Amino acid sequence: MTFTTPLHLNRPVGELMGRARHTMGFTQQTLGEALGASKRTAHRWEAGETAPSVSQMRKLAVLVFPRDAILAGELAASASATMADLGLGQPSAPPPALPPPPTRLVVQAVVCVAADELAVAPDTVRRALHAAFKCARELRLSIDDIEKALEPDPPKKPGPPRTPR
Repeated sequence: MTFTTPLHLNRPVGELMGRARHTMGFTQQTLGEALGASKRTAHRWEAGETAPSVSQMRKLAVLVFPRDAILAGELAASASATMADLGLGQPSAPPPALPPPPTRLVVQAVVCVAADELAVAPDTVRRALHAAFKCARELRLSIDDIEKALEPDPPKKPGPPRTPR
């Protein structure tokens, strides 16, 4: 199958150009320069007054690909190309998620927040929280139950002003 490059884009691309510019962190000046055009031309592209060439759109797809593969695919498609046509493969896998911090450190953070609220030493709060959570476990309360029960009441709306008699 022979692939022929179309002469024109197959859809309006102003919105795609704006998304690509934001994705890349470009100004209209840098977008134009990246594609061999001026700031004014880039402005016209985004406004839908004119359109980039097919080759410019394909170049933009290649530039965008490392940051947003889905948007790159839309840019390529507007130029009647596939990612494979542009020599682009699947996006690389995201980096592995960091493991959660150790429970001991998370609990220490909770203790410190409580200590800050009370303006007391963390050791004082730690003992109080230990006793409270031990009691809550024995009573089979969940953390959600405790949080809801401890939630402050919403502020009361002031009633009508009283008039002196």
